[in-house]
Amino acid sequence: MTNNVFIIDICGTIFNSNTTFDFLKYFFSEKPWYKVLTIIRKTKFLIIVNAIVMRLSKIDLLRYWALTHLKGYSKEQLNKMAEEFYNNYLINCINDETIEIINRVKEENKELILVSATLDCIAFAVSKNMNIPCVFSSKLAFKNNKCLGRLQQDLLANKLSTLVDNKINPPYWGIITDNYSDMALIKNSQHVFLIQYSNKKNYWNHLSDKLNIETKLITIYE
Repeated sequence: MTNNVFIIDICGTIFNSNTTFDFLKYFFSEKPWYKVLTIIRKTKFLIIVNAIVMRLSKIDLLRYWALTHLKGYSKEQLNKMAEEFYNNYLINCINDETIEIINRVKEENKELILVSATLDCIAFAVSKNMNIPCVFSSKLAFKNNKCLGRLQQDLLANKLSTLVDNKINPPYWGIITDNYSDMALIKNSQHVFLIQYSNKKNYWNHLSDKLNIETKLITIYE
């Protein structure tokens, strides 16, 4: 029996943003390490290497290294930074098409759940400002209230198992996402809204026909 849960991705879905890297850019763009990161993220060979490592190990090496620079920040500092980031940056990256769908589903009394691999401080800021209390995200590791510069829990490719571990079992009423990495959730959802960007209009084409479920493509025009 399908439950009442509607799963909402954050990065690329609610916002036209990779929220983790944009968060780092917002606060650290002038730092030498961030300038190195920017060069690496634009180097084709290194992008391919990182993609291969992600496919094999489910670890994003660039994100792993970038997060080391959050070491020493307190939870309060990061939460305050995330709130500022939301109000001054993310608010300008909202995909109105996604918000329209979320509001429509909310009117149908579905249980909205944010599920994202973004950092917990960012996810909580989104949860608070969008009034969606239930949220699952990657968790930064802390000791004595200081960030250790690494993740305690990474939701990258682990979203379904995280929901199941929290007694939120499939099949789900629906999902809205922009990413292949959510395929396990897509296959376990009755109503699927797939976000595609106008510069990548064929992103989902080869897949949507193969899925034996109801899908709707939502195009975001940049």
